This record gives sequence, structure tokens and C-alpha cells, in this order.
Amino acid sequence: MYEQCLQNYIIIYKNSQNRREKTSNNFDELANYRKQLGLPPAGSETDRSTIAKLEISNCAFFGINSGSNPYSRKVTLKVNPISKTHAEADAFQQAADAGVRGGKARLIVDRELCAACGIRGGVNSMAWQLGIEELEIVTPSGTKMITVKPPKRRRG
Repeated sequence: MYEQCLQNYIIIYKNSQNRREKTSNNFDELANYRKQLGLPPAGSETDRSTIAKLEISNCAFFGINSGSNPYSRKVTLKVNPISKTHAEADAFQQAADAGVRGGKARLIVDRELCAACGIRGGVNSMAWQLGIEELEIVTPSGTKMITVKPPKRRRG
């Protein structure tokens, strides 16, 4: 499995630098991925897409929101309906489909987490389902570490 993850990573980013070198390099990777997909730069006037990268178990999964995703896939993780269409869900679903789970992980997103993914717990819920214990979240405003907790359930 590791070889498959590494091979996919190399195919997408043959010329990228060390993934963990600097935060700016992570955003450069996301910008390069956008360019490969023919999307405008993040935050530009015509930008309607979000790119996310999940690093877990020496694998990297690049996700894109469903409205712009040329590699559409069904999100089977249990998550709120808003987050289900977001780049974060696409990246977590790819990891789930590959059977990659557990430990520590890092999520890099080229815009801030929305309320559904962030404060309402969508990202935490998906991380919990993959058995992730600690998640580093990198966004344009900075980096934060979260200890992944069981998701809160609504009472009906």
C-alpha cells in the first residue's frame, strides 16, 4: 500500500520539494495542483474551488470540492451534508478507500475551514473515522493541532 501511495504522489508531483520543509511550500504544492487542474489561483476573483491535502502514514491525498472535481468519488464517510461536498472530505475519503488509517496526520487547506468542517466538527468526525489520534491543520491563517475526539451526535 505504501508503494502505491508513494507512486501516486510521485506521479502528481514529480518535481515537488520536501513536503514538510516549510508551510509556504505546502501551499505551493496546492497551487501547483490547482494549475494542473486548470483552476485559478486560490483567493483570486474567479476562484470557486478549495484544494486540500491529507498526509497520513507516508501517503498524500489531494482533495478538491465536488463542484470542481474532475475525479468525482462518492463520500461514504459519515459527515454532515455540507462537509460531504468539500475538498477535506474528498481527501479523507481517498485515504479511507486506500485503507490508510490511524496515528498522526496533517491536513493542509488553501482556504480557511468553513463552520461545518471546523467548529461544527466535520473534519474531526472524518479524522475519528480513520482512527487518527492527532491532526495538524494548516490553513492560510496558521497551524493548529487538534486531539481528535469522538464526534458529537445530535439527539433526535
